[in-house]
Amino acid sequence: MLLILEYLPIALFFIFYLIGDIFIATGVLMIGTVLQILGLKFMREVITPRHWIILGVVLVFGAITLLLRDEWFIKIKVTIIYLAIALLLLIGLWWRKQSPLQSLLGHEIKLPAFAWRRLTYAWVIFTLTLAVVNLYIAEYMSLDVWVNFKVFGTLAATIVFTVLTGAYMFRHHTDIEKDSEEIE
Repeated sequence: MLLILEYLPIALFFIFYLIGDIFIATGVLMIGTVLQILGLKFMREVITPRHWIILGVVLVFGAITLLLRDEWFIKIKVTIIYLAIALLLLIGLWWRKQSPLQSLLGHEIKLPAFAWRRLTYAWVIFTLTLAVVNLYIAEYMSLDVWVNFKVFGTLAATIVFTVLTGAYMFRHHTDIEKDSEEIE
């Protein structure tokens, strides 16, 4: 159910883009993102800072898109979200001297500090790459290409990168278990 809720706004955006236009899809995306937060609250799930950032950016840029009837704002929103994620990861790593990923997942997954740092930098590079690619497609390609990239391209890239992240975590998680066994 959480997986459905996670992708509900973008799925609704795509469906309403196909049957309507970018402006109808934008309004539906805004409503879908609010419903996502309400659904998480109703299910008593944790609403992460990422959810709040996405909600804020979707509502602000969605409203600007609808008020000005300018599709550029909805396209640029994606780049801003990826830049915000990269910035939050870096601030957490440099200011707090601990990976934000470790703060979120460290109670479930035990990794050495260097592995958390590398993982954080990898996610920073990944989100910055998606930001740049989104900006390029938004600027130089058609709206249809951008919508397909937003819905399918970023989803596929994120799934692949998440699997690679899991493999990296598994590799280093086993190292910690081996270290613990050797100490005993």
